[in-house]
Amino acid sequence: MPLRPEETFSFGRNLPFIITYSYLVCFFYLNADFLTIRLIQNKKYFTYFSGIAVILVIYICFHKYIFSLFVQLAYFPPPRMMANRPMPFPDLERTASVGRIILPFTQFFLFWILSLCYRLSLEWLSTNKRNKEIEAEKSIIELAYLKAQINPHFIFNTLNTIYSLTINKNEKAPDAILLYSDIVRYVFDKIDTNLVPLQEEIDYIANYIDLQKMRFINKLNIEFEIKGNTENQMIAPLILIAFIENAFQYGISNHYESIISFSIEASDNSIHFTSKNKKYKKDEFQHIGKNIGIQNTRRKLNLIYPDKHRLSIKDSNDVFDLDLIIYGTSVTKPVVDQNHSLIN
Repeated sequence: MPLRPEETFSFGRNLPFIITYSYLVCFFYLNADFLTIRLIQNKKYFTYFSGIAVILVIYICFHKYIFSLFVQLAYFPPPRMMANRPMPFPDLERTASVGRIILPFTQFFLFWILSLCYRLSLEWLSTNKRNKEIEAEKSIIELAYLKAQINPHFIFNTLNTIYSLTINKNEKAPDAILLYSDIVRYVFDKIDTNLVPLQEEIDYIANYIDLQKMRFINKLNIEFEIKGNTENQMIAPLILIAFIENAFQYGISNHYESIISFSIEASDNSIHFTSKNKKYKKDEFQHIGKNIGIQNTRRKLNLIYPDKHRLSIKDSNDVFDLDLIIYGTSVTKPVVDQNHSLIN
């Protein structure tokens, strides 16, 4: 059904609305992108509110002028036709004057509030993004710090072992030096590497265990079992060594034969590591929860494998049992760029 003549859209009739709302839109972005940044953030509150008040007064006057002008041109007949006609509503002019103040004030106030909300939203998003970037940088720095930590006890004990073997002219001294050299080289070569093939990590652990056997020739029985296919499996370097060091630190007796067992099982897309040993240094072991090596490794696991690992530690009176599963370790190729992302 076609519109009646009085219902058709008239650009002239809507032009005052377009002009006044254009003013409000300009104020919206002026306030959000300039005034709040230059004045509010610099704590120039008086200048800011004074400026808002001036803009408000200008808008009220502008609004009144625009609508008065267009109403006269569009709706009122020429003055000579209205000369002898009485006003049908004597209070209309006074009511219209009050409305011409309340209406623009309300419009301006709403646009001002919306503008502030818009600026606050942008600030919140920017702050949130910046905090995430800071957290990411902190995680990277913390991870680098954790990677750089080397157990000093291992270094000193190994050097003492090599020294003792050398003094006694033991034929195993050259082998101990080679093993120690390989271990230290691996640590420094892989310290800045994100992922290494699982087999390289196993070789490093095997060298570490062989070196420990030289320290405790007649008192140590090590069970180190590898299961599954280690090809196409990647792991963060040095992620397991703290657990192995812990077993040697607390699971060796000075009087009895000590049995320590380790197991690494590689499945389709996960690596399962277990460690089990008796506790002989109970007075020291009661502080196992505060062991800096285990604490650091927990943190490394949370940083490198968030929601992709499961660590379980069972601490009884005489036995320490550790079970770790790392998920998402398989890759399509056995060798990848070691600087790739940690988790695919």
